[in-house]
Amino acid sequence: MKARLIAAVVAVAAVVALVVAGAGQFRGPSRSSRSGASIAPARQSAPASRPASVTALSSAATLQRLGPRGTGWKLKFASNFSGSQLDSRVWDTCYPWVIGSSGCTNFGNSEYEWYLPGQVSVSGRVLHLVARRVPTPGRNASGKPKEYACRSGMVTTYPGFRFRYGYVQVVARIPDRVGLWPALWLAAANFRWPPEIDLLEHWGPNFRTGVYLHPVSAPPVIKHVQIPNLASQWHTFAVSWTYSRIVWYIDGHTVLTVSKHIPHTPMYFIANVADYKLPAGQGCDGAMSVRSVDVWQR
Repeated sequence: MKARLIAAVVAVAAVVALVVAGAGQFRGPSRSSRSGASIAPARQSAPASRPASVTALSSAATLQRLGPRGTGWKLKFASNFSGSQLDSRVWDTCYPWVIGSSGCTNFGNSEYEWYLPGQVSVSGRVLHLVARRVPTPGRNASGKPKEYACRSGMVTTYPGFRFRYGYVQVVARIPDRVGLWPALWLAAANFRWPPEIDLLEHWGPNFRTGVYLHPVSAPPVIKHVQIPNLASQWHTFAVSWTYSRIVWYIDGHTVLTVSKHIPHTPMYFIANVADYKLPAGQGCDGAMSVRSVDVWQR
């Protein structure tokens, strides 16, 4: 899911330090280790490249059959969200460095939402991450009480699945509403930032959509795309991550290939619906729907 902000955050207990580490890039998560360090992204101005048009495929059933190209792949992780709730052995509803269950946000970015477990639900074999403009008590970066303008949902596979290299495929509908900033991405399991691999980031409505790599000790790699019917149709977002190359796919179409500055650290998957602006009487209203998350490895 993303473009980045660059900032640093230490968010453990009630002590958090913020350090801005750059400008002109798009966002990445604010990472904060339980021992103390964290880093997050900054904000990008105009698109760095002309959007590449991406043709939508017809149905979720077709999209789910795409899978990796080539031979030798074995399915290592599959979540089709059967039942009526998340499997807490695999999924969590806040960033993994957060202690306790009272919610969280990304202190390293300019975000207006407070993530709560109640904004995450499973029904009809679909995961729902719901953003609503409801005043919500939370905490600021110093651990003090703060009221957020809205609440939203996020999930990570940190509790149950962290991996190095693989083919990650997500079938989802992405909200395209005022102020929303949904994303599908991979974060480092050691809580350091960078690196970060974004299957998709979107700023609504129809402001900017792209795939991103935030490598260590190198500038971000950015590709903006145009995706028809982003919110109304199911789409497949995938990334093939190997030792020497990363390839991004949307609905089976290759949109970006990178062969330098490849991350080699274990990572975990995150889906979230952030809010980046709140115009008067608007913003923070929409939902991401996820039908499946699969990971293959060789």
